Amino acid sequence: MIDKNKLFSLFGSSDDDNFDEKKSIKEFEKLVEEELEQPMNKLGMFVKLIINHLVFHQKLKKFLDKESSGAIDLETTKEAASFAVFNRAWHYVKDLDLKNKNHCKAVMDYKSGPLKQTLGEAISYFEEVEEYEKCAFLHTIQKLKKKY
Repeated sequence: MIDKNKLFSLFGSSDDDNFDEKKSIKEFEKLVEEELEQPMNKLGMFVKLIINHLVFHQKLKKFLDKESSGAIDLETTKEAASFAVFNRAWHYVKDLDLKNKNHCKAVMDYKSGPLKQTLGEAISYFEEVEEYEKCAFLHTIQKLKKKY
């Protein structure tokens, strides 16, 4: 979790004449990077990307059904978006070390419903494009989650 004192100290005070904005920005970026490296946050990004992708395509389908102009091919759009989303989501979880106690704890502590759903979606996607190494790793996470 981000230390609030560390975060607010980056903004300086109103009477601080030596405030260095560039230094403050670099420190903030470092703080955000460190936070994104936490296994719980990596899982969160994985889940959020995939769920947002699914919701977006439901809404897009609804909208295009009403429009019915046929100008946009929904399947091609979904295929292209799925490639980008699932590969980016993979980027977040690929470095999880399931031999590391903290990483396993993050998997066990993460909310079951969304994680199970998105792992299933990701496995289905990577099976479809025949990237079985990714499927195997995601399946290992899925088994760990089911176990606890």
